[in-house]
Amino acid sequence: MTVSTEHSELPALSPGASHRLLKHTFEGAASGGSVASVGSHLSAYIQAGLHADELPGLLVIQHLLDALVQLDNAGRIRGRIVVRPFANPVGLGQRVFGAHAGRFNLDNGENFNRRFPDLTSRVETALATRDIGHNDVKGAKALFADVAAELTPLDTVAAMKAALLIEALQHDIVLDLHCDTDGILHLYSSRSQRAQAVALARCMQIKAVFLEDRAGGTPFDEAIAQCWSVLQQAGVVDDEHAAFCTSIELRGQADVSDDFAHADAQGILQYLALRGLVDLDTNNDDHAHPLAEHEVMVCPLEGVSHVPAPVGGLVSYKKRPGDTVKTGELIAEIIPLHGVIGAARHPVVSDVDGLLIVQQYMKLVRPGQRVALLAGEKPLPHRKTGQLLNDF
Repeated sequence: MTVSTEHSELPALSPGASHRLLKHTFEGAASGGSVASVGSHLSAYIQAGLHADELPGLLVIQHLLDALVQLDNAGRIRGRIVVRPFANPVGLGQRVFGAHAGRFNLDNGENFNRRFPDLTSRVETALATRDIGHNDVKGAKALFADVAAELTPLDTVAAMKAALLIEALQHDIVLDLHCDTDGILHLYSSRSQRAQAVALARCMQIKAVFLEDRAGGTPFDEAIAQCWSVLQQAGVVDDEHAAFCTSIELRGQADVSDDFAHADAQGILQYLALRGLVDLDTNNDDHAHPLAEHEVMVCPLEGVSHVPAPVGGLVSYKKRPGDTVKTGELIAEIIPLHGVIGAARHPVVSDVDGLLIVQQYMKLVRPGQRVALLAGEKPLPHRKTGQLLNDF
């Protein structure tokens, strides 16, 4: 086997309490024993559980690891694949009166997938003194490694974020597995990586792809993409040579099942095979299946609407995730609980022509809380680049 396992210690949260990150690395075999295969120079990094209460990705990783071990034993891994079964050991251990609280750091209330180190200015400075050849991806990764080595995090979560970022910047493909509250498969990526985002969506049977230049808040995938963007804008690296970074939303929090996880892991394997990192036997391999043609809706992130609740109360949905919606169409009603008997329900209507992607899993909502996430192909006037992500 060519798989290795590595643990890295994080600074202790308190005396006697420690956390560590875990990763498994699969090193690709050379084709024919000496000549590298097409994808053997590529590498992929896959992690789950950065939002630690989003559990579907944790199960997908387990199915993926089982498949990768089989492929490794058969000598059919061509590139380098690093898999992190859980990206947030701190969040995995956070509970409040028995309820898992893995989205926000209980120490300071910060979303675990925001405020990753923004290295863009440091990359710009370093690039001014480095002679990197056109599309020299190896040289670009070396620059990123040198810049990231300057990070000096002290607390546990900052050290964790730095470790995740340092690893991811050394890869050509970065898949960050998430989920929403109750929704359908969708993914986020950058506009310059549209082709790869659509290819992955087809492999995983994903219906909706959201693209942006800068979402804001410096989530994990953006922190990586913006480093590569500095090189792209400087003409050092073409779009097709820059790393493909994406956040994959694996339906909703309750969608933890072997059937879903097996299908999603196979979709990821299909994409890795498409990029040449693994070799799937289409005749005999359980992991290989023909790609079904399906329509992928590609939307600007500015066209994705977080529909707020006009009042507080119970939500009764009239549409389900995956349903088409029209502007002005009723998607839900909010039932007031503090009014007079027979008080009128408050309608919630769509502000896009497109798809209902996400609804609330917990049906008691506060005024202003997101009721639904809708996707349309036209930018909305109130959606501004750099302010496109909600913390909740």
